[in-house]
Amino acid sequence: MSDLVVLALKLLFLALLWLFVLFVGNVIRTDMFGRKFATNEVGELQPVAELKKQKRRGTRPAKKVPSTLRITRGKQEGLTLPLGEGIKIGRAADCQLVLDDDYVSTRHAQIVRTDNGYVVEDLGSTNGTYVNNERISVSTPFGTADTLRIGRTLMVVEK
Repeated sequence: MSDLVVLALKLLFLALLWLFVLFVGNVIRTDMFGRKFATNEVGELQPVAELKKQKRRGTRPAKKVPSTLRITRGKQEGLTLPLGEGIKIGRAADCQLVLDDDYVSTRHAQIVRTDNGYVVEDLGSTNGTYVNNERISVSTPFGTADTLRIGRTLMVVEK
């Protein structure tokens, strides 16, 4: 082979290698920082900042809403957390509930307080979020009679 053909093959291989590195970097960035959009109660996509403003403007929440989240099965069984205005669940350090589970996404789901109680929202997770053993794709009401499964972890809310 001539030196020119070998040089062209080397440059082609180098270009393909860089394309692969950039693709992998983009996938990792998307997994780490998540999406910039979330669904509201109706299921429409809205910017996250706009949803937070709408939640602040809302009327008073119901008085008899659950106050704690308890893990009933999984590696962190027995752990309880106050719900407050809501919590984000995942493997990332910025989540209020960090689950050590291979089936949990970086930012997996969130529980948000609404006027009628709490709703669970899946944040585009790979393995899904389940309320009462049914996979959810929109905001789903979540109360004391319901179970939440994320990965291998089961959770309930308590008053």
